[in-house]
Amino acid sequence: MESLRGAADQCRSMANRMAAVPFVFLGVGLYRAWLALFFRYEAFPGMNAPSYFLFEAAIGVASFILALAARRICPIWSNRAVVGASWACMTCGAACIAAGCFGGVAPLSAVGLVLAGAGLAAVILMWAEFYGSINPARVALYHAMGIGFGEILKWLFMGMDISYLVFFSLVLPAACIATVHASVSRLPRDERPAHGAGAASRVIPWKPIVLMAACSFAAAFGALPAQALSAGNVAGALGACALVCVGVLVQMRWFNFDTVYELAFPLFIIAFLFVSPAVTGGSFLTAVGYEAGYTMLTILMVIVFGNITYRYGVNAVWACGIERGIRYVAESIGWGSSAVLAGTLGSQEMSTAYLVITFVVAAVFAVVFFSERKLSAQWGISLKDGGELLAASDERWRALRVEELSRKHDLSSREGEVLRLLVERKTMAEMEEALFIAQGTIKAHVSHIYKKLGVHSRTELFALFDDPERSGSQR
Repeated sequence: MESLRGAADQCRSMANRMAAVPFVFLGVGLYRAWLALFFRYEAFPGMNAPSYFLFEAAIGVASFILALAARRICPIWSNRAVVGASWACMTCGAACIAAGCFGGVAPLSAVGLVLAGAGLAAVILMWAEFYGSINPARVALYHAMGIGFGEILKWLFMGMDISYLVFFSLVLPAACIATVHASVSRLPRDERPAHGAGAASRVIPWKPIVLMAACSFAAAFGALPAQALSAGNVAGALGACALVCVGVLVQMRWFNFDTVYELAFPLFIIAFLFVSPAVTGGSFLTAVGYEAGYTMLTILMVIVFGNITYRYGVNAVWACGIERGIRYVAESIGWGSSAVLAGTLGSQEMSTAYLVITFVVAAVFAVVFFSERKLSAQWGISLKDGGELLAASDERWRALRVEELSRKHDLSSREGEVLRLLVERKTMAEMEEALFIAQGTIKAHVSHIYKKLGVHSRTELFALFDDPERSGSQR
């Protein structure tokens, strides 16, 4: 009876925390649902695999352009020219796609795909700026909830008439931009992406980029993104999102941010093998595995890149723009390779190609995983830019000091987050709100941190950060 009462209290606590999440933070789901309108319902005549990869290529090219222009245009969430151009490209692109598909003018559809993809790239990077301004606990929760919200919208769209889908393709771009702008605006002014933030940072976290590129190549090689939306896709994505949300809110002992890392890869590999000619996995099971694995991968990438921006001051548009660009280039190469090989190789040879790709992706993951096993890892970035530490300010220096102590004393990802909030002089109530965990749990983390660092009070802890002589060469 006591255990049932405890479980009920925990469920109520989790529901209250989820209810406290403002609706605008779910806006990332809007652009995911908008993208699906064109390719996942077979509603727009003529939209096929080449159309999808033209759209993806437009996102990639635009992401590269925005990344290279980051010094001049950031923060893009408040740059009226970028915001206006993004809305215009997405809306006009959707109109061109509809006119081309239903009017039988294929070139107009192609123009629309390029415009829509370019506009969406800017929206994605606006969300990257937002996620780079909040701690990883919030990133994981908000992004997972946003994806889940998007999957529910996709499911609702499945039963709609084509005319309604066209209508939503035209009105959702404005909602996408409004929600990301409202999300950033809800942050305290000193926490928002600001002009010049990370402007000097030209570092590239190459390890997660290589990992995501390898998986994107494999996913496109299997031609999965162009398949019609099914119940399995929705179920897989919702399952992955639910796992992350529950893990963050309930703080299960087995769950931490590394759990996302550890689950994403096997789920993805299993799904990839299901589409191999040598394996006969059911279409529903294949869709569930693919969406669950790829959703976990995307959540992981958002957490990692948000954390790098949050801790090291790397420009979010620069880092995420490079990652997105490379990801979509890899997707295009993967789809092109599949199209060429499918026309020249037999079933046995194609099965061999799938196994080779599986081995390569596994090798890439192994290299990245065993060299960067924690969220607090540097993920391949150099802490120097032009001979100067990225953490030139006291705030950034303290962030690096947290990373140094976390690695040296083997703090968990959660303990590292608590340590960062401690040195920012946050109260227990503020830490509870920031990390979605009870004060009793925070106190336990603080006790473990003190024990691992060999300190006995906040005063002794602060001395590790306030006294430059204690930090050695990191200052």
